[in-house]
Amino acid sequence: MSAHPFLEILKERPLLFDGAIGTELYRRGVYLTNSFEELNLTRAGLVLKVHRDYLEAGAEVLTTNSYGANRIRLSHFDLQDKVGEINRAAAELAQEAAGRRAWVAGAIGPTGLGTAHFLGPAAEECREIYYEQMRGLLDGGVDFLLLETFSQLAEAHLVTRLAKEKFPDVPLVATFRFETDERLSDGSTPEAVAEALIEWGADVIGANCGEGPQLVFEMSRRMLGHGVPVICQPNAGSPKSLEGRTIYVANPEFFGVMGRRMLKAGISAVGGCCGTTPEHIRRLRSAVRMMGGAIAVPREEEARVTTVELRQDNPVGVERVPVEERSVFARKVSSGKFVVSVEVNPPGGLDPSESIAAAQMLTEAGVDIINIADGPRASVRMSNLAMALLMRQQTEAEVLLHVCCRDRNLLGLQSDLLGAHALGIRNILIITGDPPKVGDYPDATAVYDLDSIGLLHWVRSYNHGLDPTGKALDAPTQFWVGTGAEPAAMDYERELRRLEKKVQAGADFVMTQPVYDPRRVERFLKDIEHLGIPILLGLLPLASYRNAEFLHANVPGMSIPEEIRQRMKSAKPGKAARAEGVKIAQESLLSLRDRVQGAYIMPPLGHYEMAPAILEVLGDGWKQWDDTVREPGK
Repeated sequence: MSAHPFLEILKERPLLFDGAIGTELYRRGVYLTNSFEELNLTRAGLVLKVHRDYLEAGAEVLTTNSYGANRIRLSHFDLQDKVGEINRAAAELAQEAAGRRAWVAGAIGPTGLGTAHFLGPAAEECREIYYEQMRGLLDGGVDFLLLETFSQLAEAHLVTRLAKEKFPDVPLVATFRFETDERLSDGSTPEAVAEALIEWGADVIGANCGEGPQLVFEMSRRMLGHGVPVICQPNAGSPKSLEGRTIYVANPEFFGVMGRRMLKAGISAVGGCCGTTPEHIRRLRSAVRMMGGAIAVPREEEARVTTVELRQDNPVGVERVPVEERSVFARKVSSGKFVVSVEVNPPGGLDPSESIAAAQMLTEAGVDIINIADGPRASVRMSNLAMALLMRQQTEAEVLLHVCCRDRNLLGLQSDLLGAHALGIRNILIITGDPPKVGDYPDATAVYDLDSIGLLHWVRSYNHGLDPTGKALDAPTQFWVGTGAEPAAMDYERELRRLEKKVQAGADFVMTQPVYDPRRVERFLKDIEHLGIPILLGLLPLASYRNAEFLHANVPGMSIPEEIRQRMKSAKPGKAARAEGVKIAQESLLSLRDRVQGAYIMPPLGHYEMAPAILEVLGDGWKQWDDTVREPGK
């Protein structure tokens, strides 16, 4: 039997859940003395508005307003006879808001009873209580069941077994609230919870609520690696009381940054719990898009702009221009030469002279190509296309243009690619891009109409003389296309899967992120050997101990071993520290020289002189090349 579509999507890409319902209703004026669940009957318009606001913020899963809609909790408001009616209404309201744009999760919270109620003869009554709620939610049309904020394994065992027994075809998501000691209230660790839930049949597991994003992220991360998707739905910080109101102090910007960390670690679904608002979910949306999420139509086939299907055995359109004719750089790589690329970024202001001088110096030193980032770390800089054109006009450098999916929509990406080709740019590196939240303008809109895989498909179409809709161009483009990879990615298996898709989509070569542990690179090279694609090893020479600590603590995928950081700490600041950084990079280059096609050097903080210094360890043999064919357009 095939898996439920909801679970199939989670295998392929991340999903964005909504945020809090109860605290959002409270924020909109509902007193705590009311039953929030009764509002499904008495103020349906308000509940519907909350769902719609989350949908517009980007949520792909809407959660029913039914967390406390069981007989025990409703009895506190003398509503125990309305369990079925309240739960059906909760499901119907969420479905009305979702339409065909989102899934609906039937929320089920704990009863609040002690452990003894879930064991022995008393357990049968609890089964009846939970079955009553499940039945009401499913009658109302929910797509799957979501156990929220459980803190006792005994209660979770009863509910999970009941759900899989009575409704075996309905996916079950189970999330737990861990205390600050990183255990449940009954003492269970995240690892023990994960193992138990999988044994009982849960389809998705994770952590929610808790004392803010960092703790909940760590608890969810520890539940990874058990063969099922993991979800993380933290509070918006620890609750605080201010002038009689309960508030949560984690701002939406921080929530968005944490979302990216969650997804980079391998977590499959993210959302919010108490205190989160539609604005928190809007901030998470960019992180989900960046990691390959659609934010489109998850219940149907994803609403992507159609790309022409190009089969390698019989491609549509014209034949691509042979590799060796696309650019000097492509010819060098295809001939087997060991190539060197150095990153020189555009200025943050109007004067490009320093970048142009660096490009000329590096080219004279024998560097094969200058690559120019596109708003690195979501910073504002001069257009890298303008910078590339200036370099080509004023130096002998061949250039590699980064193309980032973050800032341009479907139309803008096409316009810039066609314009770059008309200006003679042939070498491009396609990346998804950092979200704006990591830069100076966290409120800037992140587009992400496509991720790097989608854009690679488009460029492959262009190289066959077709636009992405199948319409013929007046001539095929001649792009030589690179892509990025993280050998030390936190979710290593996902990184390998994405790289395979990038190669299938048309990537011609790979440039890696810097890695300071050669053993990780060796593993990576072995695992991708079957792809048969040229690899340029990323090298970021460390400039100081402070630089090393910052990269280790703040940049995902850049784990710097303690031994390396201690070496930088022992070096005197300034030239001595940079010399030690060069030496460390040289050691990595020498250890992997025979396993890669070239080096991709990222000089830190404008210290471009560090790149030639690293290359001294190779001697002059790597410079030899018959450069009789110049770059097209020069």
